[in-house]
Amino acid sequence: MFYKYMVVENEGKKILYLYLNNAEEYSQEFLNRNRHLLSLHRRINNYIRNEHIPFQGDQICIVINGIIVDTFYLSDYDSKADELVELLEVDYGVSQKLIDLNHSTGIIEKLKVDEYIFGVISNEMPEIFSEEALKAQAVVARTYAVKRLSKDLPIRDYSNTYIYRDKKYLKEIWGNQYESYTEKIRKAIQDTKNEVIKFDGEYIDAYYHLSSNGKTEDSSNVLKFAYPYLKSVSSTWDLDSSNVGYRIVPNDYLSQLLRVPINEGTEIELLMKTIGHRVKYIRFGDKVFDGLLLARRLGLDSNDFSVSIGKNATTFTTRGHGHGLGLSKYGAEGMAKAGYNYHQILNHYYPNTYIEKEDNFRKKS
Repeated sequence: MFYKYMVVENEGKKILYLYLNNAEEYSQEFLNRNRHLLSLHRRINNYIRNEHIPFQGDQICIVINGIIVDTFYLSDYDSKADELVELLEVDYGVSQKLIDLNHSTGIIEKLKVDEYIFGVISNEMPEIFSEEALKAQAVVARTYAVKRLSKDLPIRDYSNTYIYRDKKYLKEIWGNQYESYTEKIRKAIQDTKNEVIKFDGEYIDAYYHLSSNGKTEDSSNVLKFAYPYLKSVSSTWDLDSSNVGYRIVPNDYLSQLLRVPINEGTEIELLMKTIGHRVKYIRFGDKVFDGLLLARRLGLDSNDFSVSIGKNATTFTTRGHGHGLGLSKYGAEGMAKAGYNYHQILNHYYPNTYIEKEDNFRKKS
């Protein structure tokens, strides 16, 4: 059945990897595991026993053509009674629910939601941030993951917003601080266990950005729909000089990009700003441009920008970083330093929402 196995110890926990060729008779059963769950557990247990594999752990990963396609646990199967263990009275909540994490390499990895959250926080927020800011990010990341799960949508290690980093990468960049940073982030995850953000009984679209220009943006100016919890709110906690960025663009290149002659005499007019104080429409010469689309085409930090045309190049001065929707990460840190807790931070950046513990997901059924 399996052509090889490997026992690996990861952070004190032993994991058994069982390798199966895609052409093997039983490979499709693993790819359609819900129909064959009991028989698969029998095959796994029989293989371990017959091969005399010295494995004392619980977690087993099935590998087909180099891809982890599923994860099993020995404790899920009672070999004496030849039946699956049903723990219907034990409620694990969303934190222990398994997700399929789609890596950019093509590998699909089984992870618990909280393990995924650890990898997201570790990348999305500086590890030196305050505990309350990290807790806020934990709830935001969990909400994103659980909403994707509820809609059977894929969760990737890299998206436009959520980027996941694995432990190998973190050990390289954190060095001697790996243990202390890990403990700090895991505490933030544990302290917010199973908590998600909801509006009117539904998971929110938990948008966030790096830093604001003093105000967050209204969703009607960024997305196709206006969301009642993605409204413009003040965010003065992250308003400082580090929020100012510059991009210098050669006039020849800008002329080609905009299809408008750009020189020192070109007339510029700011036609409209959004409620979040970002450029809605701006005119270069005789052409009008959408501020958000223009900022994206030019690779600007945000669409709160001013323009100065020189003899050879044009300077764009930006304030804030990102689309401005939802949580400001540096704003969250500023609020935490000012004494706000993570509930207050989330309620500020996602008005009209509430935080709820999701204790209704079961690990086994």
